[in-house]
Amino acid sequence: MAFKLAQSFQNRTLAVYLGRLEQQQALLRRIRAELPQSLAGHVLHCVVHENTLLLYTDSAAWASQLRFLKQDILQTAGKAQNYAFEKLQIRILADQIGASPRPESKANLPSAEKIAMLRHQVDDIRDIRLQQALQRLSATLARLKDE
Repeated sequence: MAFKLAQSFQNRTLAVYLGRLEQQQALLRRIRAELPQSLAGHVLHCVVHENTLLLYTDSAAWASQLRFLKQDILQTAGKAQNYAFEKLQIRILADQIGASPRPESKANLPSAEKIAMLRHQVDDIRDIRLQQALQRLSATLARLKDE
């Protein structure tokens, strides 16, 4: 039995979704063409939902730049679709598409000798609140160093 592509099946549902996807991609190309070159590459996808146009971008910085161009984007999309959109929503996809998890960073702790020196020098401090704070700090540093 040979492998068949999903498009080769007589399935109207699939054809409807493929048609919608083609429309969205055409709209995306039109919107990108009207945006500044530096911004166009960061518009990843667009979706039309009722009277709202949703744009997906890869970071919050680009999302804020897109918000400045809200009216221009809505006009461009409206002309392309022969429809007046009322709202523009911009969403960020960075967490959902291949954003690598950040490595867990560890605290940069002082050496055991410096922690011990801090403990011994605390006794010479006259301000009781400062002395207590430094004692707690040295105890916390010693505990973290042992972990």
